[in-house]
Amino acid sequence: MVRIDSLADYYAVPDVRRRIREYCGGSDERPPTCMYVAAVGSEDGPFVTWEQTRRYPVNQLDALLRSGADIARSTWDTADLLIHLDIDYLNIDARGEAFDHPAEVFFKLEPVYRATQHVLRRFGLPLFPLMTGQGYHFTGRVPLESVVVDRIAALLPEVPRWAEWTAVRRPPWISSGIPPRHARAYVGAGMLGEFLAHAILRRARRRSPIPIVLNGTVVGSGLIGRECVSLDISYAGDPLDVRHQRVAFGAYQKHRFRPDIVGPRVASGRAPFIAVPRGRESLAHLLSHGRELRHAARAARAYSAVLPTVTGGVARLTAAYETSTLGACHRAFYAAPPWRVDELGVVFGRLALKRLPDCVRHPLTAPNDLLLQPAVIQHVTRWLMADGMPPREIAAIVHSRYAADFGWQGRWNRLDARTRAEFDVRVFAAMLATGIDETMDFNCRSAQEKGLCPDKGCRRDLRVDRERLRKTVHP
Repeated sequence: MVRIDSLADYYAVPDVRRRIREYCGGSDERPPTCMYVAAVGSEDGPFVTWEQTRRYPVNQLDALLRSGADIARSTWDTADLLIHLDIDYLNIDARGEAFDHPAEVFFKLEPVYRATQHVLRRFGLPLFPLMTGQGYHFTGRVPLESVVVDRIAALLPEVPRWAEWTAVRRPPWISSGIPPRHARAYVGAGMLGEFLAHAILRRARRRSPIPIVLNGTVVGSGLIGRECVSLDISYAGDPLDVRHQRVAFGAYQKHRFRPDIVGPRVASGRAPFIAVPRGRESLAHLLSHGRELRHAARAARAYSAVLPTVTGGVARLTAAYETSTLGACHRAFYAAPPWRVDELGVVFGRLALKRLPDCVRHPLTAPNDLLLQPAVIQHVTRWLMADGMPPREIAAIVHSRYAADFGWQGRWNRLDARTRAEFDVRVFAAMLATGIDETMDFNCRSAQEKGLCPDKGCRRDLRVDRERLRKTVHP
């Protein structure tokens, strides 16, 4: 084994490059099937985020590796539909906790990891488990020519609105578009991911020492700040062509690139991690050695990074979803006609703003960036559903705020306002309808702990609204 003292040494190892190409859909004989790669490097400046990164042709992958960047592959693939789920540790009061105390954090994640493996085995879904700096990615693939893709696409009765504007968003060196079938299947795969997330949450909820949420929803105070496990499927609320995910055996340097989030001590005192498969090694070994450069390079000799084909498992998953309460919730949501853009002002104008509590009215009248926060969307959805408003109308309310001039600075040119609004409201409404959301934290004390309460001397008691909500959702 060659001496590995730096990230450049690590990326120069042939086995490492081979595994990264495999994860991107390629091999020594054929190029990657992912549509593009993205990269984050130290030269990108302070406070860089994955949303701000450039996209590169896949033939520039080797050059990006030589630069020592963190690499992500596009979720958009020319050969496959990807099935994907993220599990992350989040703590908005101690954002460097996963890097400062990795053993404590990952052992808190362990009940959710085990519940995930149990649920995946139940459906015959051997998704690739990738250990990152703050949690895990689980990914598999279904060939686009499979009839299962047609079945997944049929879960969505309409082509997502973002598909109309793919040509505007894509780089000039990408000439391909996203066919309607593929666009619908991508959203349908997100629905299946949501179904998996519900099953995992139900199994892990009683075993987890910290709360479990969907899509990074902020929780109330705990023993170590507002910490939680996030089952993240939020990618499905954005266009397929803008989403990407970290590669196996790639560097993980988020803590080094974002001292503003994790703190200068963590940023400067922790070496780069490597995102490695969680294979046969113990969790203790992976945390103490497995993500280091030398050990990761050795693992690259032993472990394939080819994403598994999970067509059969996805067929079983789809069948279970179609007969589930969640599937019925989704069908009811899309059965209601969407609101046209020129009607959004009308639907918002019907709101009697003065009768809304401050914690609901404030994000609707000053939405940037409050109405981008999952906990705020959940709070608004809960209250308006308690008032009897259907979920797709709530989504139109949120969309109307995105469509209005609140200084969004081109955000909705890259993303899609209607898709984002409908996805987030649909997820939280379905959590209520399926009983996943038990509404225990729908009260004023929790709203204050989450930072949702403007604290303007409001005399409302959200416990009253919680009872209204429960009677509305489960009459």
